[in-house]
Amino acid sequence: MIKRNFFYPAVVFAAFMAFQSVSALPFNKNLDKEELEKIEKGEILIRRTGSVKKMCLQTENVKVKEALKEIVDLDPAYLAEVIQVRPVSENENILEKTNEILTDIPSYVGIPYWSERHKRYFDLYSDCDVKSHQKNGNSEQISAMLYMSPIGEIDMDISIVHEDDFYLYKSMNLNNLDYKGLKCISKENMKSVIIIYKDGDNWICYGIGGVEAPKIFLLKNRIEVSFLNRIKTFCNFVFEQL
Repeated sequence: MIKRNFFYPAVVFAAFMAFQSVSALPFNKNLDKEELEKIEKGEILIRRTGSVKKMCLQTENVKVKEALKEIVDLDPAYLAEVIQVRPVSENENILEKTNEILTDIPSYVGIPYWSERHKRYFDLYSDCDVKSHQKNGNSEQISAMLYMSPIGEIDMDISIVHEDDFYLYKSMNLNNLDYKGLKCISKENMKSVIIIYKDGDNWICYGIGGVEAPKIFLLKNRIEVSFLNRIKTFCNFVFEQL
């Protein structure tokens, strides 16, 4: 009887501490139990969100909220999130590593992309041309032309903010994107945001990409699978190198 009375409070305390650990993370109820457990283990979670109402990051960090406004205002028809949590103590140089990866635009060429349709790997981007790269204090502005099959050239506008405990990467297409001669995405309607910021004892690594495009019957599935998988591939590529 004594053992049971000791064991029961111990179990309750352990469950309470586990709940505290999960609830302390800046995510809302849009994450299910399995997704939270994956994040708790430090694994990369990839979500096909589908709507800004289902975004899972919830924070009072003003910089983060302002960055996410890019996606919220776009209100894309297609949306995906990539998330990972890392302890600060083991990742002191994470922002420097992130900046090295994301500012090395030529390294985007050759990122392996798995095509669900063809069941084989392709290059996410097969060519690139950095037109300009300007630095001003803790911010950078990059203009690049990236080639992605089968839609062709993407005129990409990239902006970066790099601070002591906050990193922001934003990209946006400046040209219309076609698929087999049909315009499927208008300029400034494909956006990606990668945020890494300190939250307590953790680094929150959060990538989100959205595409605002008409849900045309013949193109809906192709756009959703093709573009969202490419967004997820890119964010996953970055987080795996950190």
